[in-house]
Amino acid sequence: MDGLLAGRIAVITGGAHGIGRAIVERFAEHGATGLVLDTEAVIAPGAFSEGFTWRAGDVTKETQLAALMAEARKTFGRIDVLVTNAGIVPPWHETSDLDFDEWDRVFAVNVRGIAAAMKYAVPFMKQTGGAIVATASINALKAAARQLAYTASKHAVLGIVRCAALDLGRFNIRVNALAPGPVLTTALRERIRHRQTMGGPSEEQSALELAAQTPLNRIATEADIANAALFLSSDLASAITGHMLPIDAGFSI
Repeated sequence: MDGLLAGRIAVITGGAHGIGRAIVERFAEHGATGLVLDTEAVIAPGAFSEGFTWRAGDVTKETQLAALMAEARKTFGRIDVLVTNAGIVPPWHETSDLDFDEWDRVFAVNVRGIAAAMKYAVPFMKQTGGAIVATASINALKAAARQLAYTASKHAVLGIVRCAALDLGRFNIRVNALAPGPVLTTALRERIRHRQTMGGPSEEQSALELAAQTPLNRIATEADIANAALFLSSDLASAITGHMLPIDAGFSI
Protein backbone atom coordinates (compact mmCIF):
# COMPACT_ATOMS: atom_id res chain seq x y z
CA MET A 1 0.00 0.00 0.00
CA ASP A 2 1.29 3.44 -0.86
CA GLY A 3 1.36 6.07 1.84
CA LEU A 4 3.57 8.08 4.15
CA LEU A 5 3.88 5.15 6.56
CA ALA A 6 3.87 2.27 4.06
CA GLY A 7 5.44 -0.78 5.67
CA ARG A 8 5.92 0.90 9.06
CA ILE A 9 5.10 -0.86 12.32
CA ALA A 10 3.32 1.36 14.84
CA VAL A 11 2.36 0.89 18.48
CA ILE A 12 -0.29 3.31 19.73
CA THR A 13 -1.55 3.69 23.29
CA GLY A 14 -4.96 5.16 23.97
CA GLY A 15 -6.03 4.36 20.43
CA ALA A 16 -9.55 3.00 20.84
CA HIS A 17 -11.56 6.21 20.73
CA GLY A 18 -11.40 9.94 20.14
CA ILE A 19 -8.07 11.38 19.00
CA GLY A 20 -6.32 8.03 19.38
CA ARG A 21 -8.72 6.21 17.11
CA ALA A 22 -8.44 8.97 14.52
CA ILE A 23 -4.66 8.50 14.59
CA VAL A 24 -4.96 4.74 14.13
CA GLU A 25 -7.31 5.19 11.18
CA ARG A 26 -5.04 7.76 9.51
CA PHE A 27 -1.98 5.57 10.02
CA ALA A 28 -3.80 2.60 8.50
CA GLU A 29 -4.80 4.72 5.50
CA HIS A 30 -1.10 5.46 4.97
CA GLY A 31 0.07 1.87 5.11
CA ALA A 32 1.04 1.32 8.74
CA THR A 33 0.24 -1.82 10.71
CA GLY A 34 0.79 -2.71 14.34
CA LEU A 35 -0.72 -2.87 17.81
CA VAL A 36 -3.08 -0.59 19.72
CA LEU A 37 -3.52 -0.55 23.50
CA ASP A 38 -6.47 0.91 25.39
CA THR A 39 -8.59 0.10 28.39
CA GLU A 40 -11.27 -2.51 27.82
CA ALA A 41 -13.97 -0.09 28.95
CA VAL A 42 -13.41 2.33 26.05
CA ILE A 43 -12.70 -0.05 23.19
CA ALA A 44 -15.52 0.88 20.83
CA PRO A 45 -17.57 -1.81 19.11
CA GLY A 46 -17.35 -2.47 15.41
CA ALA A 47 -14.58 -3.11 12.93
CA PHE A 48 -11.18 -1.62 13.64
CA SER A 49 -8.67 -0.38 11.12
CA GLU A 50 -7.26 -3.07 8.87
CA GLY A 51 -3.76 -4.10 9.81
CA PHE A 52 -4.00 -3.15 13.50
CA THR A 53 -4.47 -5.58 16.36
CA TRP A 54 -6.16 -4.34 19.53
CA ARG A 55 -5.14 -5.17 23.06
CA ALA A 56 -6.92 -4.27 26.29
CA GLY A 57 -4.59 -2.88 28.91
CA ASP A 58 -3.58 -0.05 31.20
CA VAL A 59 -0.53 2.17 30.67
CA THR A 60 -0.07 2.42 34.43
CA LYS A 61 0.78 -1.29 34.44
CA GLU A 62 4.44 -1.51 33.50
CA THR A 63 4.31 -5.25 32.85
CA GLN A 64 1.50 -4.77 30.33
CA LEU A 65 3.48 -2.18 28.39
CA ALA A 66 6.53 -4.44 28.39
CA ALA A 67 4.42 -7.32 27.08
CA LEU A 68 2.84 -5.13 24.38
CA MET A 69 6.20 -4.02 23.01
CA ALA A 70 7.55 -7.57 23.15
CA GLU A 71 4.50 -8.79 21.22
CA ALA A 72 5.05 -6.11 18.57
CA ARG A 73 8.68 -7.18 18.23
CA LYS A 74 7.77 -10.87 18.01
CA THR A 75 4.92 -10.33 15.54
CA PHE A 76 6.38 -7.67 13.27
CA GLY A 77 10.12 -7.85 13.89
CA ARG A 78 10.55 -4.24 15.00
CA ILE A 79 8.80 -1.04 16.07
CA ASP A 80 9.10 1.98 13.77
CA VAL A 81 6.61 4.38 15.37
CA LEU A 82 5.39 4.77 18.94
CA VAL A 83 2.45 7.07 19.66
CA THR A 84 1.81 7.58 23.37
CA ASN A 85 -1.68 9.01 23.27
CA ALA A 86 -3.22 7.54 26.43
CA GLY A 87 -4.23 10.28 28.85
CA ILE A 88 -6.93 11.41 31.23
CA VAL A 89 -8.45 14.79 32.08
CA PRO A 90 -9.44 15.09 35.75
CA PRO A 91 -12.29 17.24 37.07
CA TRP A 92 -11.42 20.89 37.59
CA HIS A 93 -10.53 22.02 41.11
CA GLU A 94 -9.47 25.17 42.87
CA THR A 95 -5.84 24.90 43.99
CA SER A 96 -6.96 24.73 47.61
CA ASP A 97 -9.17 21.72 46.78
CA LEU A 98 -6.58 19.49 45.12
CA ASP A 99 -7.16 15.77 45.53
CA PHE A 100 -3.76 14.09 45.63
CA ASP A 101 -5.08 10.59 45.03
CA GLU A 102 -6.49 12.01 41.80
CA TRP A 103 -3.20 13.84 41.19
CA ASP A 104 -1.26 10.59 41.46
CA ARG A 105 -3.63 8.89 38.99
CA VAL A 106 -3.25 11.75 36.48
CA PHE A 107 0.53 11.56 36.65
CA ALA A 108 0.51 7.76 36.50
CA VAL A 109 -1.35 7.86 33.18
CA ASN A 110 -0.28 11.14 31.57
CA VAL A 111 3.39 11.12 32.57
CA ARG A 112 4.59 7.76 33.85
CA GLY A 113 2.60 5.94 31.18
CA ILE A 114 4.43 7.84 28.45
CA ALA A 115 7.86 7.31 29.99
CA ALA A 116 7.19 3.60 30.51
CA ALA A 117 5.97 3.11 26.94
CA MET A 118 9.17 4.72 25.70
CA LYS A 119 11.30 2.60 28.02
CA TYR A 120 9.97 -0.66 26.61
CA ALA A 121 9.63 0.39 22.96
CA VAL A 122 13.06 1.98 22.50
CA PRO A 123 15.07 -1.28 22.66
CA PHE A 124 13.09 -2.50 19.63
CA MET A 125 13.55 0.78 17.78
CA LYS A 126 17.29 1.27 18.17
CA GLN A 127 18.38 -0.97 15.32
CA THR A 128 16.43 0.80 12.58
CA GLY A 129 15.47 4.13 14.17
CA GLY A 130 12.01 5.61 14.06
CA ALA A 131 9.69 8.18 15.54
CA ILE A 132 8.01 8.67 18.90
CA VAL A 133 5.03 11.01 19.16
CA ALA A 134 3.59 11.90 22.57
CA THR A 135 0.23 13.57 23.01
CA ALA A 136 0.72 16.60 25.22
CA SER A 137 -1.72 19.53 25.16
CA ILE A 138 -1.85 23.24 24.61
CA ASN A 139 -1.79 23.17 28.44
CA ALA A 140 1.91 22.40 28.11
CA LEU A 141 2.32 25.94 26.77
CA LYS A 142 -0.28 27.87 28.73
CA ALA A 143 -2.17 27.34 31.94
CA ALA A 144 -5.88 27.30 32.59
CA ALA A 145 -7.62 28.13 35.82
CA ARG A 146 -8.57 25.17 38.04
CA GLN A 147 -6.59 22.71 35.91
CA LEU A 148 -3.43 22.48 38.00
CA ALA A 149 -2.97 18.69 37.93
CA TYR A 150 -3.67 18.36 34.20
CA THR A 151 -1.53 21.37 33.27
CA ALA A 152 1.38 20.15 35.41
CA SER A 153 1.17 16.69 33.82
CA LYS A 154 1.26 18.10 30.30
CA HIS A 155 4.21 20.36 31.12
CA ALA A 156 5.95 17.18 32.28
CA VAL A 157 5.23 15.51 28.92
CA LEU A 158 7.11 18.29 27.14
CA GLY A 159 10.08 17.74 29.45
CA ILE A 160 10.06 14.02 28.70
CA VAL A 161 9.99 14.69 24.97
CA ARG A 162 12.89 17.13 25.06
CA CYS A 163 15.07 14.88 27.22
CA ALA A 164 14.27 11.73 25.23
CA ALA A 165 15.05 13.55 21.98
CA LEU A 166 18.52 14.30 23.31
CA ASP A 167 19.01 10.72 24.52
CA LEU A 168 17.72 8.94 21.43
CA GLY A 169 18.91 11.05 18.54
CA ARG A 170 22.09 8.99 18.22
CA PHE A 171 19.88 6.00 17.37
CA ASN A 172 18.03 8.00 14.71
CA ILE A 173 14.91 8.01 16.87
CA ARG A 174 13.01 11.28 16.71
CA VAL A 175 10.81 12.33 19.64
CA ASN A 176 8.13 14.99 19.33
CA ALA A 177 4.84 15.99 20.91
CA LEU A 178 1.39 17.00 19.77
CA ALA A 179 -0.28 19.93 21.50
CA PRO A 180 -3.99 19.82 20.72
CA GLY A 181 -6.03 22.86 21.64
CA PRO A 182 -9.74 22.53 22.37
CA VAL A 183 -11.14 19.57 20.40
CA LEU A 184 -14.79 18.56 20.68
CA THR A 185 -14.06 15.02 21.78
CA THR A 186 -16.61 12.99 23.72
CA ALA A 187 -14.82 13.92 26.95
CA LEU A 188 -14.98 17.67 26.26
CA ARG A 189 -18.63 17.44 25.24
CA GLU A 190 -19.40 15.69 28.51
CA ARG A 191 -17.70 18.44 30.52
CA ILE A 192 -19.59 21.10 28.58
CA ARG A 193 -22.89 19.33 29.21
CA HIS A 194 -22.02 19.05 32.92
CA ARG A 195 -21.34 22.79 33.11
CA GLN A 196 -24.61 23.41 31.30
CA THR A 197 -26.49 21.62 34.10
CA MET A 198 -24.95 24.15 36.49
CA GLY A 199 -26.08 27.12 34.43
CA GLY A 200 -23.26 27.23 31.89
CA PRO A 201 -23.63 27.75 28.12
CA SER A 202 -24.97 25.08 25.82
CA GLU A 203 -22.73 22.76 23.83
CA GLU A 204 -23.37 24.75 20.66
CA GLN A 205 -22.68 28.07 22.36
CA SER A 206 -19.52 26.73 24.00
CA ALA A 207 -18.22 25.58 20.63
CA LEU A 208 -18.89 29.00 19.13
CA GLU A 209 -17.14 30.72 22.03
CA LEU A 210 -14.08 28.49 21.73
CA ALA A 211 -13.90 29.03 17.97
CA ALA A 212 -14.15 32.78 18.46
CA GLN A 213 -10.93 32.67 20.53
CA THR A 214 -8.89 31.43 17.54
CA PRO A 215 -7.54 33.39 14.54
CA LEU A 216 -9.07 30.82 12.20
CA ASN A 217 -12.46 31.04 13.93
CA ARG A 218 -12.67 27.27 14.18
CA ILE A 219 -11.85 24.46 16.55
CA ALA A 220 -9.33 21.79 15.64
CA THR A 221 -10.81 18.37 14.96
CA GLU A 222 -9.70 14.86 15.75
CA ALA A 223 -8.74 14.53 12.08
CA ASP A 224 -6.49 17.60 12.38
CA ILE A 225 -4.65 15.98 15.29
CA ALA A 226 -4.31 12.70 13.39
CA ASN A 227 -2.81 14.53 10.41
CA ALA A 228 -0.22 16.13 12.69
CA ALA A 229 0.66 12.74 14.19
CA LEU A 230 1.05 11.35 10.67
CA PHE A 231 3.38 14.20 9.71
CA LEU A 232 5.60 13.85 12.79
CA SER A 233 5.78 10.07 12.33
CA SER A 234 6.68 10.23 8.65
CA ASP A 235 9.85 11.07 6.74
CA LEU A 236 8.37 14.50 6.04
CA ALA A 237 9.53 15.36 9.57
CA SER A 238 12.91 13.64 9.31
CA ALA A 239 14.79 16.69 10.64
CA ILE A 240 12.36 17.48 13.46
CA THR A 241 12.95 16.26 17.00
CA GLY A 242 12.45 17.59 20.51
CA HIS A 243 9.58 19.85 19.51
CA MET A 244 5.91 20.22 20.31
CA LEU A 245 3.45 21.05 17.54
CA PRO A 246 0.34 23.03 18.52
CA ILE A 247 -2.79 22.03 16.60
CA ASP A 248 -5.15 24.64 17.92
CA ALA A 249 -6.24 26.97 15.07
CA GLY A 250 -4.01 29.60 16.68
CA PHE A 251 -5.69 29.41 20.10
CA SER A 252 -2.37 29.56 21.98
CA ILE A 253 -1.03 32.70 20.31
